[in-house]
Amino acid sequence: MATYKEIKGVTVQTRDEDPSLFIGTWSSGGDLNRDVTYPGGTVGGGNNSSALAFGGYESSARAFTESYNGTAWTEIEDLNTARYGLGGRGTTTAALAFGGTPGSGRAAETEKYNGSSWSESGDLATARYRLGGIGTQTAAIGAGGENASGNNVDVVEQYNGTSWTEIAEINTARNGLCGGGSTTAGLVFGGEAPPGVTGDTESWNGSAWTEVAEMNTGRMRLASADTSASNLIAIAGGPPNTSNTENYNGTSWTEVNNLSTARHALGGSGVATSALAFGGEPPGSPDTNATEEWSFPSSPILVEGSIFLSGGTTLKGFGKAAGIPAGTWSSGPSMNYAREGGNSGFGTQTAGVAVAGDPSPGPNTAVEHFDGTSWTNATAVPTARAQGGTAGIQTAGIIMGGMPSDTGLCFTYNGSSWTEIAELNTGRNVGMPFGSSTSAIYAGGFINPNNKSEAEEWNGTAWTEGSDLNDSRRQGSGGGSSSAAGFVVGGYGGSPSTNSNQTETWNGTSFTEASELNTGRAYLTGGGEATSGITFGGGPISPGYTNKTETWNGTSWTEQSDMASVSETSFGTTTGAAIATYRASGRIAGSVSTVTEEWNVDAALSTVTVS
Repeated sequence: MATYKEIKGVTVQTRDEDPSLFIGTWSSGGDLNRDVTYPGGTVGGGNNSSALAFGGYESSARAFTESYNGTAWTEIEDLNTARYGLGGRGTTTAALAFGGTPGSGRAAETEKYNGSSWSESGDLATARYRLGGIGTQTAAIGAGGENASGNNVDVVEQYNGTSWTEIAEINTARNGLCGGGSTTAGLVFGGEAPPGVTGDTESWNGSAWTEVAEMNTGRMRLASADTSASNLIAIAGGPPNTSNTENYNGTSWTEVNNLSTARHALGGSGVATSALAFGGEPPGSPDTNATEEWSFPSSPILVEGSIFLSGGTTLKGFGKAAGIPAGTWSSGPSMNYAREGGNSGFGTQTAGVAVAGDPSPGPNTAVEHFDGTSWTNATAVPTARAQGGTAGIQTAGIIMGGMPSDTGLCFTYNGSSWTEIAELNTGRNVGMPFGSSTSAIYAGGFINPNNKSEAEEWNGTAWTEGSDLNDSRRQGSGGGSSSAAGFVVGGYGGSPSTNSNQTETWNGTSFTEASELNTGRAYLTGGGEATSGITFGGGPISPGYTNKTETWNGTSWTEQSDMASVSETSFGTTTGAAIATYRASGRIAGSVSTVTEEWNVDAALSTVTVS
């Protein structure tokens, strides 16, 4: 986890009780008096024992208002204008309702609640519904939404307690979004931005909107609760309907515990640590009146990088490099072009590159970038190829060898263009690469009809023959950030030829046999660092391809959660892959698919070894 040198001089707190993970819990609350969708709520005000719900889609009660006391909802005075899909901000004694739709057309009406009754105030300049809200009753922002023509808008208006004024537009026009924070430090996120839902997040500093980290799950018609723009939760939404809850800490989104009932078009209220979710539309069901209460422990929170003395006796740390902790696969966006990748992907989970590949009827030149949310077509590689090796990052990568004709051609990539460089001494395909664009290894491979054991080193200028693998093989995977330290694992070869479980580590001079994979196989995808690696998928093993995932800590392999799909010859990443990577396209259950899955490791609390 850490060395003495790394933590010397750092103040280490002593804690009688270990901090808690930021996961929170949902529990059942009192039901609304009506089944309702698209209600407004006192987002950002009160807590889960004090809330206000108003408006919503319900045939006879679109003006209804109900208050919550921590146990039950009570009907109180109705809105003056019946509507649903409206924006809401404030508290139970000082709430604001704005926009929405009565069912046809769009509403611009704004109303203020003083704890006992609603009064009309200045209208929005642009009538719309499903808009996002920020701020308080006397200082609010209404962002985005859908106008009377059925079009998404990027319009933003600010309210001063009396009237609305147009201010800077959001970057992405959308409806069904949410917001949080204040008129000088706000946030909008999620929504529908054709052709589908989005996880786009934008921050507001009082004068301009800036795109920041996206949500892990894009969705619209979601709910939220916020303490500030740097401490809020996004709740449920769809399509498809989800129960996901995410926390935003001012920098990034983290998945926390889910609602018990997936739904969209729900209302939210409260603050990030004490919130309500109410109403909405569950999958395949009519509107609901269900309410759930969100709570979070009052104990200190574990933060990535925390080091503390537990109980005054044990030094502990919280991070993603302890072991490696367990991770899980989740569905991601599809690639634009289905193909087999082999070792033809590089970069990171949020800045990845998929190069060329092998769709029917043969190698191609297609290149796609991945930003963690979507795939985008990029500059094609100059020469069609498949099953070549790759290494590096999105803005400094290298591709080497491949098919057809066991090519030795190599190119470097700067994020936008390709440059031909010195060729391999021995042209071949399906080797096992690792390293960077200036310091790489290409080990093993295949030249019909033989597996190869040769390894070549790249120094940024030329390829040099280095020490061979201990056993010839092909179609395994490798890991390591440079030619000074790395590993290769699995593949097809050996004596006699078989699906290999071999691991060989590289120390900058030679390969040494190390602990074996738990499940021997070829056609693998993987990467990572010399002491923090991952490999997944592959085959053929009975009954065929596999979805197995294993992580490497520099000494041994550990079985992890399986992928959702069995696959081989997929695209993946090469850098930091044991913490976060993806499996994209490749051969899945006998056919080539565009499917992407993303791998993420949960941080782990563990004892710190000081050396």
